[in-house]
Amino acid sequence: MALRGWLVRGFWRLDAMLGGDAEPGRSQIFTARHPVKMGVRVGAAMGALCAVLLALSPGGWGWDEVGILCAGIVLYSAFMTGMGFWERRRQRHYGFYKESGRTELGG
Repeated sequence: MALRGWLVRGFWRLDAMLGGDAEPGRSQIFTARHPVKMGVRVGAAMGALCAVLLALSPGGWGWDEVGILCAGIVLYSAFMTGMGFWERRRQRHYGFYKESGRTELGG
């Protein structure tokens, strides 16, 4: 248990040394407030980019390749949503996330 606390304190100390305690910008504030919305938007942008690349590719794509590509986009969206929740946690740690007092459902 002491090792975990030591690692956590060390992580936050390293994060502060690397500039993690700086005031967040507008995009970071949006990401912390709306992590799911950010993940969906990034996934939609990736989907549009991949659709353009599929349309411009000379070879034909089968349903297997398209399915793998769609699964990759969904996984990337889920990853970016997790990064949004991590950004919320980081801002809450440094005291920048003002909505931390709101604990009701949907808040």
